[in-house]
Amino acid sequence: MQPQRWDFMLYQWIISLPMMVCLFWCIFFAVRAFRGEDEPRVKYTILLFYFASTVLYVNHWLFFSNHETIIGTYTYLLANLCVYPLYYMYLRALTRTRYTWDNYALFVPAVLLTIFFPLNLYFPTRIFFAIQVVWVWICGFRLLRATRNRMDNTYADDRSHILKPTHTMLILIGITAMVSMALNVLGRELFDGSLLVYIPAVLMSVLLFSLGYVAAHTTLPIETVSQEENLEEDKATTAETDELMFKIAAVLREDKLFANSNLTIQDLAVAIGSNRTYVSNCINRRTGLRFSQYIARYRVEYAQTILADPQFTDDHDALSHAITLSGFASEQAFYRIFKEITGLTPLQYRHKTSNI
Repeated sequence: MQPQRWDFMLYQWIISLPMMVCLFWCIFFAVRAFRGEDEPRVKYTILLFYFASTVLYVNHWLFFSNHETIIGTYTYLLANLCVYPLYYMYLRALTRTRYTWDNYALFVPAVLLTIFFPLNLYFPTRIFFAIQVVWVWICGFRLLRATRNRMDNTYADDRSHILKPTHTMLILIGITAMVSMALNVLGRELFDGSLLVYIPAVLMSVLLFSLGYVAAHTTLPIETVSQEENLEEDKATTAETDELMFKIAAVLREDKLFANSNLTIQDLAVAIGSNRTYVSNCINRRTGLRFSQYIARYRVEYAQTILADPQFTDDHDALSHAITLSGFASEQAFYRIFKEITGLTPLQYRHKTSNI
């Protein structure tokens, strides 16, 4: 029984809200795809994700409006089994990671549904949905962690903040999926015509809008080393590795490459006439540090000499020169990294070493 009189329109508006949010982002990403504003894999996977989400929530709206059909039930179940695999494909596209067997295996339940549903055979969609959610959640976090490591091995400055919103969204997706599974166990009929439907409808609308907003504003820098390139075999001998490390240290100290706030592993590789994969592997294996951590130590070491320089009598002047000349991209990064490496704040170090 649906609500009567004046609150009927509010009820209709609330149950259609997730559908309208998905439709909005579907149109938005379709326009971006038409204009060629995103990388091909990224724009098509996020578009497909929101298309499947639109189909899913159109059928939610039809159900709660008492217009459910057998076709609607089928498309609802099919979309439900496709949204998480599509979001995982989007994550792999965003992080420039090639598709593997698990991408395609996640669509097996949707294929089985297509085969067995017309035959009226029992199909455990809830079990498959739960497996998909757990798989996407675990693999998604691994993927983002691996991508952050790749970025740390590509850029001298910390750019992990680029993926933080996506990481947060993945957490919320997992929580929402668990709630969704619990609601599925209770059954959609429990919420039909009830004010209880307002809660999941509004929460899902907020989440779906946030997902679209984050996807629309998240782009990895084009120079990020691909996972495949990082896996390139490195057959360098110990002597060759020692020579490479000597060249790296020499060019950093003599040419002060670390002072370039936009320094990348490619810049360093070109400076010593080597391959960026070999340089990255060499630094990782010999120091146990990622490229950004390795460069940070050179920057902090140089900043220490400036902070202890007696020609800078003013604290603010010394700090300003230390940040600028050492190559730190921001004041916040300088303070955070300096404290992590030395255990002291820049001012504490300055006062300790210069006896001010």
